[in-house]
Amino acid sequence: MNWFSSPPEPKNNNGLLILIIFILFVYTSNKRGWGKKEKKEKKENSLSKIIGLESVKDEIKYYMDFIKNKEKYKEWDVKLPKGILLAGPPGTGKTLLVKTLSKNLDIPLITASGSEFIEMYVGVGAKRVRELFAKAKGKKNCIIFIDEIDAVGTKRELGNNSERASTVNQLLTEMDGFEEKNNIMVFAATNLVKFLDPALTRSGRFDKKVYFDLPNNDERKQLCELYLKNIKLPKRISYTVIAERTAGLSGADIANIANQAKILAIQNNNEKNTLREIDIQSAIDEVMIGREKRERMMTTEERKRVSYHEAGHCLLGFLLKHTEQPVKVSIIPRGESALGYSQQKSTNKKLMTKDEVLCRISVLLGGRSAEKIIYGNVSTGASDDIEKISILITRYTNSWGMNNTIGPLNPEVMGYIGKQLTSDIMVRCKNIIKSVEEQTIKLLKKNKKYIESIAKNLLLNETINYEKIKSLIPARFENSQEITLDID
Repeated sequence: MNWFSSPPEPKNNNGLLILIIFILFVYTSNKRGWGKKEKKEKKENSLSKIIGLESVKDEIKYYMDFIKNKEKYKEWDVKLPKGILLAGPPGTGKTLLVKTLSKNLDIPLITASGSEFIEMYVGVGAKRVRELFAKAKGKKNCIIFIDEIDAVGTKRELGNNSERASTVNQLLTEMDGFEEKNNIMVFAATNLVKFLDPALTRSGRFDKKVYFDLPNNDERKQLCELYLKNIKLPKRISYTVIAERTAGLSGADIANIANQAKILAIQNNNEKNTLREIDIQSAIDEVMIGREKRERMMTTEERKRVSYHEAGHCLLGFLLKHTEQPVKVSIIPRGESALGYSQQKSTNKKLMTKDEVLCRISVLLGGRSAEKIIYGNVSTGASDDIEKISILITRYTNSWGMNNTIGPLNPEVMGYIGKQLTSDIMVRCKNIIKSVEEQTIKLLKKNKKYIESIAKNLLLNETINYEKIKSLIPARFENSQEITLDID
């Protein structure tokens, strides 16, 4: 029957009319707000669903309350903060927090990157800043988020860049021109707080600073549970184990590891939603060290030298008291240029003692020292080690005050210190490194047969883990590392 033809009985037409009116009423009611309560509750709870960053979330909640309950703060003559600076390592959730804040408050979010303002033509950056703030002022409420603000907001005395200076000046002008009625809040993110122009971070501008840390062990465990939910893990691997193996990584890194492990499982035709240990460990290695590059072919002699080199790193990491023991050593090329690697156990330590710094330098010297012992010369394979050693000894002397000759002074912040003192510092650094190297070579010579056994096993298997390393070294070294370095 055609609904639009005239029905034979009027009462059926009335029933249909009532049904249509009811449907239209429900539809209109939903458009006006029905069904939004559940959505609103979701918004309010979304901040609590972010793992970790508890102190950060407490601060964000304060700004949320400020915007939602302005009258309460007006009674105390409290002004809305103009700028909030989010500082911390990459991948720790700075952008995520701002987006969540915007969604919770149902306030428009305008985003920009610091690099977008910098052009070779003077005046373009300043113009873009004006346009950004003009767009925000056209809205009732608005959040502006400038990511990587250090790209434009570095200290002006660090470089004579007129375009950058004019852009920073325009940004300062816009922030100073805020009126309370504008209801604009500016967030900016950076990994390099100490390089920002003081004019940006003074009171009345980005005077509120929120610091983001890398996730701790418990937070990493929760992140693993989140990103690997509904995934079956192998017997030897738990969320706790993965959290331990990913120490020092960011939340973004852990998300990447979980995703990469799933990709490997698909490529290897695993059972549905099931990961193997090799899938997880390969994903961790790829993020921490770099992707395997087996096409980076080495000659037989080069593979042998790399084996001795990595064996030197590995053995020292196992013997020295103030180092973390190696969990894996490999001669499979990875990343940008590495031909092999010795991976030590990850830790959550925030401090290093003097002995720990010196032992870390010794481990870095271990590959080059092993080459000296076996071949009587060195190769270019230690270039990355040398770079890390140079950074450590510079901080040892300048930043950490561990060089007894200089003491607790930082020459880098003292300005011009004279050629003589600079020369003295260099000589002292060279002497420390020389002493560490001599002790490193002495220790490796004493245990040369274990360098040989580790290198031989590496040539055969390419990668060996902690259990295998222990089996190649005498029992007296298994339970404790007792050897220390004597410096200064």
